[in-house]
Amino acid sequence: MEKNNTGKYLKYAIGEIVLVVIGILIALSINNWNENRKQSIEEIAILKAMKTDFLETKNRAKETIELQKEVVDYCYKLQIIMNGEKGIDSIGEYIYRGALSYWRIEPVNGTYDGLIGSGKTDIIKNQNLKSLLAEYSAEIKYGFEDEEFGLELTSLLTEKSSPYSAFLEPEKYRKRVGIEKPISDEKRNNAIAEHLNNNSFLGILVAKSDMAHNRLVYQKNILDFVEKILIQIEKELEN
Repeated sequence: MEKNNTGKYLKYAIGEIVLVVIGILIALSINNWNENRKQSIEEIAILKAMKTDFLETKNRAKETIELQKEVVDYCYKLQIIMNGEKGIDSIGEYIYRGALSYWRIEPVNGTYDGLIGSGKTDIIKNQNLKSLLAEYSAEIKYGFEDEEFGLELTSLLTEKSSPYSAFLEPEKYRKRVGIEKPISDEKRNNAIAEHLNNNSFLGILVAKSDMAHNRLVYQKNILDFVEKILIQIEKELEN
């Protein structure tokens, strides 16, 4: 200061400040890069686990849809028989595999539910995937509104046919549980006659048929969601 070097000192001080600021910015940049890297690794791990879940859900959905198609088909065929058409030989199959059957998809949502519970949904960067997951979750949560009614209809059909349905059970199902003695023709024919005159059963069956068809449409919609989600997950894992 005594030698009038104030300008030099100011330049030196400013230079020091600039270096400190640059150092801080570099440190922040490295820290942000490291955090982004950690998030990217965590996102990949979540996507891989989610892919495993949705592949299993896809397999389950396909199996359920095939079973539900059979329910719909057999319920309609049973209606035709009860309305005086041909097909009596298969009546036991249509009752047990159609009218008295009820199927629903059992999705595997552990990874996504865990992600929701942790509050880390923002870790998924793909907005299309996030939207699909949200829509899928809502569909799964609220889509089975008919379940109670569907089960009630199935229970009513079981109740209405219980006095004679055992005599219409297909032999292959009886043998499966170790019953080797066949049902006599007399008992089977009497059971068929009783069933064909069971108008209460027929009335409930009509409602069950419509419900079964709606569930099939719904299950196909779930499968469509799952396949779209898997496509988006695969895209992210390839990047």
